[in-house]
Amino acid sequence: MRKLSSILKAVCVLALASPLALAWAPPSWLPGVLAPSFEAALQASFRQLSVTLAATLAVTTLLTVALGYLSVLSMRFGRTGASILNSVESVPSILVALFCYAPVSGYLARHASGASQTVSLAVFILAAALTALPEAVRSVAIPLGDLYHRKYSLSFRSYGFTKRRILAVLMGSRGMRNTLKRVAAAVVLKTLVLDCSFGFIIQLGFGSYGTPAHASPGALIAAHRDALFDGGTPILFWLPSLLLVLISLSFLLTLGDRKEVAA
Repeated sequence: MRKLSSILKAVCVLALASPLALAWAPPSWLPGVLAPSFEAALQASFRQLSVTLAATLAVTTLLTVALGYLSVLSMRFGRTGASILNSVESVPSILVALFCYAPVSGYLARHASGASQTVSLAVFILAAALTALPEAVRSVAIPLGDLYHRKYSLSFRSYGFTKRRILAVLMGSRGMRNTLKRVAAAVVLKTLVLDCSFGFIIQLGFGSYGTPAHASPGALIAAHRDALFDGGTPILFWLPSLLLVLISLSFLLTLGDRKEVAA
């Protein structure tokens, strides 16, 4: 029964997150009810969102595993790293993104859209990883340290294992894999919120004069906010908003499973 419940939950998560996959399908699958230009912009924004989420998750996961491991391996490194990450965490994520964009703003304004989009994406991934790292590293280092100090350190050392080897073994344990799964869901959710908030704010700055290099569903929503007024087409605003809600629910469902914490 529990296995069936897990399968149903996995199916539900995949169904809710399906807009990210459908964005890569050929445009011919769309019903053609909306204007082709809007459908193209909708697909493009969710394609970039999926790339942003995947790239940020990959970068953050690699850094989280490395920093979490080193934090437990060396107490001095752990304390220093925690101080730095706490300083980053004290700054609102939207400001971190804006600070990261400040040095390259001139480049983005002077170069072609293709180059600007590539640089903008790279800068945003860096900013998103920075904002997600403090919580992610803490979420890995604390349970890893607990496993090492309270449960397995003495038993492993009795067999001649070094601290490095013990931590490597523990990092691959079932409990830590479940922890990393929840950390990944939290990173993706946080990146999703930052991506859409940042895109919305930047699009408001552009007004009706263009679109930002950082394409995102948030920018698309902001560009069609006048659809809610008299004479507008509300679906242009609500469709991307609804898709974002569904995707967010898929990550929240993954985060909500606390029973998998035990190894």
